[in-house]
This record gives sequence, structure tokens and C-alpha cells, in this order.
Amino acid sequence: MNIYDIAKEAGVSISTVSKYLNNKSIRPELKERIEYVINKYDYVPSAVAQGLVSKSMKIVAVMVVDIQISHYAAAAYAIDKTLSAFGYRVIICNTLGDEKNSIRYIDSLIKINVDGIIFIGSIFNFLNKYEKVLKKIDDLPIICNNGHLDTNNCHSVYVDDKMGVYNAVEYLIKKGRQKIVYVQYLSTSSSNLKCSGYKEALEKYGLKPVIYHTDDLMEGGYQVVESMLANKEEMDAVMCGEDLLALACISGLSAANYKIGSDIDVIGFNGSSFTNLSNPRMTSVDNKIEETSIKSAQMLLDVLKGKKVEDVTFPCSLIIKKSA
Repeated sequence: MNIYDIAKEAGVSISTVSKYLNNKSIRPELKERIEYVINKYDYVPSAVAQGLVSKSMKIVAVMVVDIQISHYAAAAYAIDKTLSAFGYRVIICNTLGDEKNSIRYIDSLIKINVDGIIFIGSIFNFLNKYEKVLKKIDDLPIICNNGHLDTNNCHSVYVDDKMGVYNAVEYLIKKGRQKIVYVQYLSTSSSNLKCSGYKEALEKYGLKPVIYHTDDLMEGGYQVVESMLANKEEMDAVMCGEDLLALACISGLSAANYKIGSDIDVIGFNGSSFTNLSNPRMTSVDNKIEETSIKSAQMLLDVLKGKKVEDVTFPCSLIIKKSA
């Protein structure tokens, strides 16, 4: 059964059925006749058909690198919860950090006429080098959570990553720590800003930066600790660009007989649930993932309503526990 069949049996016009299905006002007696036919045949309206009429599929895509990582899972959850309250369905696109996979997702999303896309993380800034891809989404509402794409309809919700790390390192220095090592994950815009915050804090106090890099969150953290120990690195604090890295560092350093929070301080970044899994519990920079994700969803809703929106930046805060 389709809307033509419903209209014929109910004795109304096709446009009246379309208005009913899209929650538009019609006369009570016509509504009653349409509902009788729908209930009689257990008719379920096609989302595609409704979308063609309303010019909205009520579908939003959220693109993440790896939904298994708690940071991205928390972001996707907050966005889904916010948009669902307004009748939108959310598609989670798990790109696994693969550029071609991300582009394939975008092509698929355009074909199903999504209402907008929210990108989680500055890692998606790589799309700026693909001019053809940007042209495809140039008129599509885009929200970047802590990133930016060079399209006409892109708006961003930023986190002040640089100042977040800067304040954390300054906290360590004021505690008396002088040999602070930084562990950087990847080389995205966000991770580079974090690293620059570390460097600037050390420069202010005349201290020497020591930086280790890794492309693997957990195993990479253990490998970094092994490298530190092999290099006989003189250190009294470790600042990590991610909580998972800090968790691995705490584990590795503890195994090497360092007393965390005494011999050496360790600070993570994200303010995730992992801060309560370490021993001792981890001091971390809270980058407001729930707040920024909700704001990203709200910003997209405003754009879809035709409202004017402006980019916004959230400050980080240091959550002090026992590891520093």
C-alpha cells in the first residue's frame, strides 16, 4: 500500500494524505478517515517518501575515527541523545582513520540526502586537501567538533587544547617538577596545539622540552615508557596528550618501580572514565566532550532552522586526582 491507495480508499486527495503523514493540519473528519485506512492495513510510511515531501530525511551523520575509543563513543552518544529528542535519526560512520573510507562514507551520505554531518575531531581536517570532496558538501550543513572544513556551510565547536595542556604543565612546574616529558599521539591539528601548549609553558619557565611520539594509544604508551627507560630519561613528570596514553604510562612506570604521584607525576588529557581505572587515580585535563558534543548537535539544529550561528570555543579544566 502507498499514499495513492490510502487516498483512494479514504476518499481524499493525495496531497491531504501527504499533509497528514508530515504532521500538517487537516480537517478532523479527513484525519479520521485517513487514520482508519492506515490502521486497517497497518501502514508504515516510507521515510524516503516523507523526506521527498518535507525536503528533509531527518537523518544526521556523525563521523568518528574509532567508535571503540571512549572519547568518540561519549561524543556520539551525546549527539545522538540531543538530536533524537528532536526527531532525528543518527548514523554513526566509523572511518577507522582511513581517508578513502571517510570519502566513501561522504559519497554514500550525499546519496541518501542526509540533513547534515557532524565530524568529531580535528583529524577530519585532512578533507581540506580534497577539493572535489569539499565541493560535494559545500551546501550541506557541516559541524566540526574541534576541527574545521573549508566549506560555505561549516561551523565549528572548538576546545582550547593548547591552553588546557599549558595550564596542566604550569601546575606541574609550580609543584616543583622540572623535568617534564610530553607524550604526543598522532600529529593532528589538535595534538599539535596540545604539544605547543607544553612547549610554551616550559619556555616561560626556562625548562627544556622532551617529546615522545606514538601512533598507538595503548601499546604505544607502553613502548614510550620502554624508550624512556632505555634512554635513561631524567624525568619527574609525564604529560600525555590522551588519557589512554597516560593509563599505559602509569602502568609501565609503576612496573618499573616508580611511585606515581610521588617519584613522578602523570597527567592525561580528556577527563575520561579511564582516569578512575588507574592506580592511583589519574589527574587529567577535561576537554568538555559532553558539553561540546551537545553544543555541536544544537548548532546543527539551529543551522537547519535557518538561524545564524557563530563558532564557539570551550575552555578546558584540570581535574586533579592522585597521579599528580
